Amino acid sequence: MCLAAVIEDVNEQPHRERSFYEYPKLYDFFHSRVLDRTKQVSLLEHFEPDNANRVLELGCGTGPLLARIEDEYDEVLGVDSDESMLAVAREKVTTADLKRADFTDWCATDHGRTFDTAVLMGGLLHLTRDEDLQALAVNTYDSLREGGAFGTFFQPFTEDVANGNRTVEAVESERYTVKRHATTALTSPEGHYTTTYLFTLRDKNRASEAKIGTVFNGRFHDPDKLADVFRSAGFDDVEVTTGDAPTTLRAVK
Repeated sequence: MCLAAVIEDVNEQPHRERSFYEYPKLYDFFHSRVLDRTKQVSLLEHFEPDNANRVLELGCGTGPLLARIEDEYDEVLGVDSDESMLAVAREKVTTADLKRADFTDWCATDHGRTFDTAVLMGGLLHLTRDEDLQALAVNTYDSLREGGAFGTFFQPFTEDVANGNRTVEAVESERYTVKRHATTALTSPEGHYTTTYLFTLRDKNRASEAKIGTVFNGRFHDPDKLADVFRSAGFDDVEVTTGDAPTTLRAVK
């Protein structure tokens, strides 16, 4: 569904409860402009061990990272639970494999495969339950060969996390503009939060506009506790790096 069709759909049923993720083209349009995909490629290269040629991306979404790296490795696989996201990814990739699965309940070795590197590019915020985080660590450990590495980046839960934080971001193309207002409020001492979004979409060619309100429930993660989860899963070397860049976790089997 292109953005013009999204605008039409919203205006036909303006009061229906919606998720941002039910519109993969909107998701792809917005995130392709606010996220630095080149930086993600650099992070992958930082995470991977020497001589890596098999890469697994968990939560691959619409496949932008896969499309950038598929010609650089012998084997590239993207896993995501959302079929509509994977449908957009199939339009982008040529040689990368795609698998529909919940990455907290999926292991490569169950399918006779292992990887040198596994990455989760920002998806930790979706793992709000401790048991899902533990399952991710165990299944990722089992999906890697000895010496293989897992890497991710995340928003750490620290005293600096502001309750009631508000942001506004806007992106555009020659035809469309999308503006997103976001308000985030903490909902638990363990870092759970709720973000309320208001998206305003405008089609300049048709002079049409729509507004979409959605709610996302996520979690900021305590860096030390997160590292302990991966150590408990069997990883020998777990390192959390903080600084001006995104906080990252790298775990080596």
